[in-house]
Amino acid sequence: MGPVPVLARPFDEKKKKKRELSEDAAYEIALQDHPEWRRALENDSMPDEIAGPDGQPMSPRMHLMLHVIVERQLAADDPKGVVAIAQELAKLGVSHHNIRHEIGQAVCQQLWQTMKNKQPFDERQYFADLREIADSHR
Repeated sequence: MGPVPVLARPFDEKKKKKRELSEDAAYEIALQDHPEWRRALENDSMPDEIAGPDGQPMSPRMHLMLHVIVERQLAADDPKGVVAIAQELAKLGVSHHNIRHEIGQAVCQQLWQTMKNKQPFDERQYFADLREIADSHR
């Protein structure tokens, strides 16, 4: 796979047909965003935990899987509207990689709430969280 543009077209505008992105393809995109982890994964030497940018412990495997979730959401625009938020973030100057991190932050919040409260994914709250993230870049 070649370089991934800031925002690849998630679906054909003329046909309004969504593109499917396999988990493997999304994982490859995630590894393009984090080439520093590719060799460790290939050599099975990826640590379970590393220090994140804020100094707090983080799981690089979980981080990559969040990238996968976001890439697949963007490819299919599912939930509908996530591409519009990503496009808005791009227009506000947020980089391709950081768009994934910002959306991933909202995904994490929803996953945590879903597990903690044993409730279904709250799409309305997810978009409220995404809107708040976009507004923070204004």
